[in-house]
Amino acid sequence: MAKYTLYWNPLTSSFAPHAVLEEIGVDYETHLVDIEAGEHKTENFLKVNPNGLLPALLLGNRHTMYECAGIVMYLADKHPEAALSPSVSDPDRHLFNQWLFYMSSMIYQTYTRYYYWERFSTDPADAPKIREKAAQDLKSRWQTIDDALKDKPWLIGDRFSACDIYMQMMTIWHIPDELYDPTSSPLPPESFFNQFKNIIRTATKVAQRPALQKIIALYPSKGYLSSKAHQSK
Repeated sequence: MAKYTLYWNPLTSSFAPHAVLEEIGVDYETHLVDIEAGEHKTENFLKVNPNGLLPALLLGNRHTMYECAGIVMYLADKHPEAALSPSVSDPDRHLFNQWLFYMSSMIYQTYTRYYYWERFSTDPADAPKIREKAAQDLKSRWQTIDDALKDKPWLIGDRFSACDIYMQMMTIWHIPDELYDPTSSPLPPESFFNQFKNIIRTATKVAQRPALQKIIALYPSKGYLSSKAHQSK
């Protein structure tokens, strides 16, 4: 039996734990959840994640866990041999915790506000304002990351970590330039990241890693989040 089973879909944030599993090199299986067919809302899947969201991870002890950042941290800490997170006594551990939580709460949730405005209001008339404010917030929140990378190659300094994988995942959550319509979408297009040179530098290095290249091939960026099929947290 595999050590882990990842419940995933290419339109979700299962990307980050998927990449971490590949980086670790541990034995794992995957279960593709058909979101368009509503599999994530079935009785069987709700036993895995009662929120009906992806990703979810089945552990070797038959317990399951969910929440993307939580899974990433768990796997990185569980497998110190992969060097994807500093130990709790390491001087850089505070940075690892800081950036993983910052990205999951400040940036990830801003994308959620944009793509899933209905989670924040019961009035459809509020949708344009919610989406516009989310799009505005993304610039300052990504700027914080770019500033942090100004004088160092990785988010926690001189060493690559799971935080960099999480960051790279979110850089592909913009509508591709060729599909972008400014009259209907206040979200900046894919070229939005051209203004963040430090983020682009680090994200490019992450994407060049062999393990990441394997995972990137499974998660097509074109139209990544332009579909309402996206269901994750």
